[in-house]
Amino acid sequence: MRRFCILLSLALANLGLFAAAPTARADAPPRASDAATRGKIFDDLFAKLGRAPDEASAAQIRALIERVWAHSGSPTADLLMTRAESALKAGKPAPAAALLDRIVSLYPDWSLGWRRRAQSALSQGDSEGAMLDFNRALQAEPRDFLAMGELAELLRATKQDRPALELMRRALALDPHNESLREEAEQLQRQIEGRDI
Repeated sequence: MRRFCILLSLALANLGLFAAAPTARADAPPRASDAATRGKIFDDLFAKLGRAPDEASAAQIRALIERVWAHSGSPTADLLMTRAESALKAGKPAPAAALLDRIVSLYPDWSLGWRRRAQSALSQGDSEGAMLDFNRALQAEPRDFLAMGELAELLRATKQDRPALELMRRALALDPHNESLREEAEQLQRQIEGRDI
């Protein structure tokens, strides 16, 4: 955790977000200020993403947001997630699902846990469970544009185009330089408008 905080501080300083993020011992219990610091980090990163001058800058900030999302703040949660992701990559859905169930029960506010559990459900053909878990990811982190994108794809696959378009628009409001998402949203809008004629 300490190494992550130091690396994050340097990355944020390079992006001009703020000078330093506080460091914490890996075995330290979560503190209220940790949540506040994490919230400030995300607020600054999303503000920077919205103001990015071009796609290349936006891609760097987007990648940093994803790296911050990948760390729960708990070494235990991070270890469980590493094991769950390894099981998913190895094509072992049952152990992955068991680990992901444990993660979301212990760390319900970590959106990545819900997003990975949704991906695990999809790999097992459980579209309904995946939709529920993507929604839980968005409850935990309303700005999780990755969950928005994956849920939008799932909604499109089930012919729910209007809610899918709404999710795409929400993601674009956060990440206006995401050109592939913009093209997809524009294409979907034309399809919906064509049906309404």
